[in-house]
Amino acid sequence: MKVDRRKFLTAASGVAAVSVAAPAIAQSLPEVRWRCASSFPKSLDTIYGGGEVIAKRVAAITGGKFQIRVFGAGEIVPAFGTVDAVQQGTV
Repeated sequence: MKVDRRKFLTAASGVAAVSVAAPAIAQSLPEVRWRCASSFPKSLDTIYGGGEVIAKRVAAITGGKFQIRVFGAGEIVPAFGTVDAVQQGTV
């Protein structure tokens, strides 16, 4: 298969344009802030802490555009009222 110089340069410039435009597109995305209600208290680090780890990783991956704030049991809604609060739009 013979590669034409013109086709190669066209493809290379297309790849370069997409590479340069991708960060600009990411910067133009809106900022999102979520409140995550947990049914578990902050003292249960293995369960509650997992939510905090996920929130930090999501923020790092999105460059801070997607923020998740994790709340322990009873901070926003009663401990086992999380599902009801989501259905009602509280969180």
